[in-house]
Amino acid sequence: MKATSRLLIKIKGLRTTFRVGIIPGDGIGLEVVPWGQKILEAVSKNTPLTFELVPLEAGFNVFKKSGKSVPDETMKGLKSCDAALFGAAATPVTPPVGYVPPIVDIRQRCNLYAAVRPLVSVPLDKKPARPNVDMLVIRENTECLYVQKERWALDSNLGGKVAIAERHISEKASRRIARLAFTAARQRRSVKTRPPHVTIVHKANILPVTDGLFLECCRDVAKEFADIPFDDQLLDSFMYKVTANPAQYDVVVAPNTWGNVISNAIAPMVGGLGMVAGINQGGNLLVAEPVHGTPKHLENKGIANPIAAMRAAAMIVQRLAPTFDVEYFFEKAIQQVLMEGRILTPDLGGQSTGSELGELVMTRFLALLQLGSEQEGVFRDG
Repeated sequence: MKATSRLLIKIKGLRTTFRVGIIPGDGIGLEVVPWGQKILEAVSKNTPLTFELVPLEAGFNVFKKSGKSVPDETMKGLKSCDAALFGAAATPVTPPVGYVPPIVDIRQRCNLYAAVRPLVSVPLDKKPARPNVDMLVIRENTECLYVQKERWALDSNLGGKVAIAERHISEKASRRIARLAFTAARQRRSVKTRPPHVTIVHKANILPVTDGLFLECCRDVAKEFADIPFDDQLLDSFMYKVTANPAQYDVVVAPNTWGNVISNAIAPMVGGLGMVAGINQGGNLLVAEPVHGTPKHLENKGIANPIAAMRAAAMIVQRLAPTFDVEYFFEKAIQQVLMEGRILTPDLGGQSTGSELGELVMTRFLALLQLGSEQEGVFRDG
């Protein structure tokens, strides 16, 4: 049942209806995205918010049928949406000519210039999970090696073929991502107990032109945020330090390739890739995704962890309707399930199926959401 008219009056003037594209993709994306969809449906049923779900296609299987990983119909559909929930794509190790991973294609064509990935500790007694991690990794999303510009050359001195990859780093994109990182650090200050801090990760010692430009732009933008302390660290040095003590970091900003490496490397410390979700943002669209991809060893076994996809859906709600505390209730539900420890998928140290875990999380979430609606706790003042 929808919230009462009294609650509707409380949010008078706020937008409450949104369109969300649903893109399961391939592999375990087909298994976990329906659980994210359930989150959006539950919010639509139990709050004044309404999410119109738009089914869309993308992925390697779509490419094999149509020659495009993201069909024109899907791009057209995305343009009519406020957000999208993307699952995973079965990108081959050596992709066929013409294939572009769909999430990369969507990022570039929709100008989703930033990947924002929260990495937060969970109550899980399983190594290498670590306590007190509360990090936000912000990754430039459109450049670096992901421009996918490679070519062959012949080198007479080496006596054979040489493979060359171009790396693009622009002043515009670097300044834009730096400004987002420092703004995020400033915003986090209002809700975190520790002081804000930005760490710029680079390899300017080896790549003085490309990463040198990235570092120069980040340092220049930092002057606009005199209240936010920052430092810069070489990628290899950062990886050593973050592995030894991840709790010391707040906001981390990096070029595209390094940002992907960083967020994936830290994932085991916060429960694994099955727990981590992120937002691709920029322009008029945001695309949320579980960051795990579709590992072959999990496909068609029913044991894929659905929490990251459910988290991605909760992030969509929070971004589109920030006056609601839906993400808070979802995170509380996760905490309850993990602390109970009865139903966990193998990646979390248990033996349950993805459906069993998803059902329990949904049960806890619905109970908290309904209680919050009854008490109006799901609404923030103002």
